[in-house]
Amino acid sequence: MNDTATIVAIVTVIGCLVLATRSSALRNAGARHVVRLALIWVAIIFALMALVRLVGVRIAS
Repeated sequence: MNDTATIVAIVTVIGCLVLATRSSALRNAGARHVVRLALIWVAIIFALMALVRLVGVRIAS
């Protein structure tokens, strides 16, 4: 993946997480709960990245 695609992917993920945190249920949650959910998302994203690298999935161009 080139640098531009990486930057776009990162901005997209951050944008999705910002939209998800705007829900009223998360506004009422405490900081500890929000941090816990963010760490869970980080773990999921890193696990998927590791799986893709391990399996060697490639997108044909």
